[in-house]
Amino acid sequence: MRKVVSEKLTNEVAEWGHRGLIAADLCEKIGQRYASDVTAGRLFLRWLGFFGVFLLGASILGFLGLALGEVTRYLAPFVLGGLAYFMWLKGVQMATDPEQRYPMSGAVLVTVGLIAAFGAAIALFALPGDRIGAETVAVVMLLVAGAGFFTAYRYGLRWPLTLAVLLVFHGIGLFHWYGGRGSYFMGIRDERLTLVVAIASILFGMWHEKTLEREQHRREIGFGQVYIVWGLLYANMSLWYLSIPREGLLEVVLFTAACIAQLVLGGRFHDGRFMGFGIVFLSINLYTRMFEHFWNELSKGSFFLISGAIALAAGLLLERRARSARAGA
Repeated sequence: MRKVVSEKLTNEVAEWGHRGLIAADLCEKIGQRYASDVTAGRLFLRWLGFFGVFLLGASILGFLGLALGEVTRYLAPFVLGGLAYFMWLKGVQMATDPEQRYPMSGAVLVTVGLIAAFGAAIALFALPGDRIGAETVAVVMLLVAGAGFFTAYRYGLRWPLTLAVLLVFHGIGLFHWYGGRGSYFMGIRDERLTLVVAIASILFGMWHEKTLEREQHRREIGFGQVYIVWGLLYANMSLWYLSIPREGLLEVVLFTAACIAQLVLGGRFHDGRFMGFGIVFLSINLYTRMFEHFWNELSKGSFFLISGAIALAAGLLLERRARSARAGA
């Protein structure tokens, strides 16, 4: 729940109590439900619980790796399935507690339960001992994503929605692998399909914010931002990957135009999300082009010196423009 919403509800409840519309004990109970909890101790406990559940999710993935052995693989689907249901059910109870004592921990626990459900499904498909195909993993991802969307909208939880959106993107063809020596690689099998889905996610998120989130008491407040942020990330990544081959001049132009369009939209609607992604990926675009054309022609010191000078000049120009805009306002 947004801070401004909780403060408004807390003030309304306090006014009801002062006017005698509700009893004092009921006023105190409802006030605790919507009170803004921003103390340092409470915030520390929230994040401590979050990292605890995060480690629990990592242990589930580790258990899945062990479960693919000959001895334990026949029990793994049922153990993980039972664990998934328990965490999902307990997380829903914590997240929907009328007194809102553990909203963060409950939402994350539900999300870990969905991850465990994904692990249980993969372990189930691995029972025959055959190699699991990418198509099977993609189908499982999309099925778990459906469960995540249902959970998110049924109980008003953003963490399961975030997992569902990520599973949709990875289910349509994203992949990653460990390259050794602490390095990881990520790729997209079909950048154009991912780009279309990402644009659809951005548009749906904007529609979500303009329509479903207009009323401040709705549980879906903040859902549109999830669609927009992840859509912007994967849209820009797809355009970036498409522009990497040197012969792809059209892709480079489209990537550059998309970055500039995000800056324009961000400035027009005062939206930091579009502005932020536009700046970051325009910088990545410029660096990529410089790397392609000048890395082999210049010494490494000259290359980084020129790159740093260009970045410094761009920063100074933007700061001067921002000061001018503030002075004109």
